[in-house]
Amino acid sequence: MEKRKNPNSQELGLRIANIFGRYLLKTDHLHYGFWPDNLPVSLANLPKAQELYAEFLRDNIPEGVSSILDVGCGTGHNAELLLASGYQVDCVSPSPYLSSITRGKLQGRGKLYECTFEELPPGRKYDCLLFSESFQYIDLDTVFLRMPEFLNPGGCVIISDFFRIPGEGSSAMGGGHRLSRFREKLATSPFRLLREKDITENTAPNLQLVDEALQQVAVPLRDLVIGELSSRHRWFWLPAKWIGRLFFRRKLEKLHYKYFSGSRNAENFREHKRYCLFLLQRKPAEA
Repeated sequence: MEKRKNPNSQELGLRIANIFGRYLLKTDHLHYGFWPDNLPVSLANLPKAQELYAEFLRDNIPEGVSSILDVGCGTGHNAELLLASGYQVDCVSPSPYLSSITRGKLQGRGKLYECTFEELPPGRKYDCLLFSESFQYIDLDTVFLRMPEFLNPGGCVIISDFFRIPGEGSSAMGGGHRLSRFREKLATSPFRLLREKDITENTAPNLQLVDEALQQVAVPLRDLVIGELSSRHRWFWLPAKWIGRLFFRRKLEKLHYKYFSGSRNAENFREHKRYCLFLLQRKPAEA
């Protein structure tokens, strides 16, 4: 079983991202943006890129689908758009904070399961299961075991997420199942692959924005705080610095590499990740 992230840190990260997006960018989307060649990569264009990502997901829903289970629905924005397109949509959200936002958007038009996919009670079945940047948080063995429980005969699964691949050096960005292991599980599962689209080049620019924000905002703020503490509060800063180096050296070095070294960028993402959309279909049950 692959290591899962700390749910408390995930919840905090989601809250920060939602607050930042809602009040500074006027967007409720929490996922990556889809960047076509003709859309300049800038923070101001991120909401447009996120809308294009939502359109990309809708364009890949097969004909004949009427009911969708949005697993890891975020703020419910995608679900809201799917409802407006005429689909019946239920949602799964393990985050209390995001569930409160989703509930307001559904307005009783769909059921909200406030749990993880692993804890989802059986019963309802759907034409399509949608995992938009939520697949990486679910154990691979469990997800392939449970997906058939919630699908109508011939139902499909859409997975749109990034996966880990071998690359030179180390990755400054965690997350994602190993792509090779995903393919191994798929090969022995009751699903067949109908469609695969690699959109790494369309999603990597998001990390360009992250790198710009870190280098132009986070690093100067860090240096400003450190400079202030070291010059005006030496009695506090010097012992704290010594204790940090003594007991937390490896964690501090990892933190510096991931967020302040300039390595969290589009090039590093391309080297170590593949962002793919997979459309799977449940195989007919054997007689």
